[in-house]
Amino acid sequence: MVPASLNKTHSAIRQHVFASYEEAKQTDGLLEERIVEHLHAADERKKLFSEIPRIEGERIVLDRVIDTDADALRDLIDNPFAQRYLPTYLFEKQFNDAHEAIRLLYGDLFENKESLILAIRVNETGELAGLAEFYGLRDRLHKISVGSRLRECQWGHGFATEATRLMVDYLYDETDIEIITASTMIENKASAHVLEKVGFIRTARSVEEDWGFPEPTIVDKWFY
Repeated sequence: MVPASLNKTHSAIRQHVFASYEEAKQTDGLLEERIVEHLHAADERKKLFSEIPRIEGERIVLDRVIDTDADALRDLIDNPFAQRYLPTYLFEKQFNDAHEAIRLLYGDLFENKESLILAIRVNETGELAGLAEFYGLRDRLHKISVGSRLRECQWGHGFATEATRLMVDYLYDETDIEIITASTMIENKASAHVLEKVGFIRTARSVEEDWGFPEPTIVDKWFY
């Protein structure tokens, strides 16, 4: 005969197992519901490159580059200190005339979803502080890379950090992008610090990329 105390123990164990099973089912159900909700929400968000956005921040705004930005853009392009950690093939660097570069920014480059380049503009003055870029779209993976460059006269104000944060928030809040990446030259400690402040994680160190120089560029890879 099985002692009554043992029967009670078995009964308690069965009840605990059943309760755990029911709890697990409920948790799985909630998780599945949230995944479905997330996918539906992603379906409802707009595609990157469906528009040229205006993204407003506390001290800067990201918006369309316009013709009156040409002199400031030329200053960014011609300054070797502003360009030293940047690829050689950036779109705006391929033109002798900054006005022509601006005119073509939202032509085939945008229409073919190769790159979306926005002005980083100082709210108080409207002055062009630099450029913010979304590039390397992998539409099927909902993946994009981001980068920015500032005129030397605009360094030290935290504009790069604010611009990067605005880009990330815009992508996640308003578009169907799910994965954001970035690359920085290993010497570019300032840009690495910006990405860390915004919340990017370094996923690879000292890997080779083609940045248009005679030799491969050694970069760190970042993920948000």
